Amino acid sequence: MARLKLALALVAVLLVSSLVYFRHYNYPASLFWDENYFIASSYKYLHGVFFMEPHPPLGKLLIAAGEALWQPNRHLDTTGFLSTDYLKSVPAGFSFVGVRFFPALLATLSAGLFFLIIYIISNKVIFALLFSSLYLFDNALVVHSRGAMLDPIQIFFVLGALVQFFWMLKSARRHMRQFLVLGIWIGLAMSVKLNSAFLLALPLTLGWLELRQERHRRLQRFSQVVDKILVCFVVGTMVFVGTYYLHIRFARRVVGKNYYQASPAYRRVLDADQTGRLRNFPLMLRDQLRFIPHYEKGVPAYDACKSDENGSLPWTWPFGNKTINYRWESAGNTARYLYLVGNPVIWATGALAVFLSLVLVVSHWLFGLKIDDKPTFRTIVVVLFLYLIYMGSVVFLKRVMYLYHYFIPLLLSLIEAVLMFLYMTQQQIRKNPMLVYLILGIYVGIVLVTFLFFAPFTYYLPLTRTAFQWRNWFSWWHLQPI
Repeated sequence: MARLKLALALVAVLLVSSLVYFRHYNYPASLFWDENYFIASSYKYLHGVFFMEPHPPLGKLLIAAGEALWQPNRHLDTTGFLSTDYLKSVPAGFSFVGVRFFPALLATLSAGLFFLIIYIISNKVIFALLFSSLYLFDNALVVHSRGAMLDPIQIFFVLGALVQFFWMLKSARRHMRQFLVLGIWIGLAMSVKLNSAFLLALPLTLGWLELRQERHRRLQRFSQVVDKILVCFVVGTMVFVGTYYLHIRFARRVVGKNYYQASPAYRRVLDADQTGRLRNFPLMLRDQLRFIPHYEKGVPAYDACKSDENGSLPWTWPFGNKTINYRWESAGNTARYLYLVGNPVIWATGALAVFLSLVLVVSHWLFGLKIDDKPTFRTIVVVLFLYLIYMGSVVFLKRVMYLYHYFIPLLLSLIEAVLMFLYMTQQQIRKNPMLVYLILGIYVGIVLVTFLFFAPFTYYLPLTRTAFQWRNWFSWWHLQPI
């Protein structure tokens, strides 16, 4: 019966997610934000054209796979896509059904993974069902995930790694095959974006906890723990390298003498059409990886003085700074916007959770605050640790960063919110669970109403200037009507 309830709740979450994330994902039928880059890259895969990119290849391979699966534009002339890294326009009648398919699909399925994370840490279906609203109804996540972007693909694999991690965290014994599966998830996430590297802390955390649990056998267990961590790292590396092998095999035909930053040796391999030979792979992989820092050097730094600066500083992200106008068009006295603006209730929840968890942890470590629920507290510390690792890795970057780079720590902060709620209400849950469920239900209602209020920014719906200003809640959002 318990499994049936869990399955039904999971199906319900996925159904809602399909309506929120997947329905009419091909609208608007116009380029926005980084689609100009990623669609060009995906078409190079489809036609075997050589290119180098600052991101690992898996995300763009999946975007190309969606286009190959549906082939909605086979009747159009898209040859111009092959000679540029940035599309300024698409042919009339171009369909986005293919290129946006896997980002939108994986964003939809990510709701199920988020649900499973909440279920694992709470062991309550009702909590998992209600708290899934934190993923389902965030406007920023939805608007960004309905484009041909890398982030929804990355988030799917990151959440998959976290599902495996939290499952292992609660397990009495952790087997080698579990570390192997964790390594696959980590490798897949890093094969989309390199900032997924914070996930490497997951096997290290599990290994450290395993040694702490068996202090009397620490020396005996040490070699076994090291073996498990090594298996995780090796498998993740194999997945990462494997995606680059696919990239090199698919993108091998040079167009317009555009060799990017390929070395003379790599150029000779390309000219001789010998990219399929394994002995050439280390050379080609080296050049592909070297292109990443080369590209990053050319990315401008954040400049607050620029009137059109879309970037923002990482420490301002939890407050929703700065929103980005992805696309707009006007008609009469109304205008449509695709605006990267988060659900303020959800983002405030995450920010508050991080603050309260910091207070809790510091109070315990420095002032000896008594901990009533040690397993939940341990998980709070772990999630806070992951959040700080990610944020610490981006705070000192010189290149410009954008609000959507906060999506992963946002999700970590929302998981932290669930943990803090469980920690602070454990007695009330035992005494009067219905009151707790009622309060949660009211909160979910507020989240949903706020999501619907900001939905015109999410789904490109018409707004008058007055209606736009009703949604301009905070000055640091920098919302600007046209």
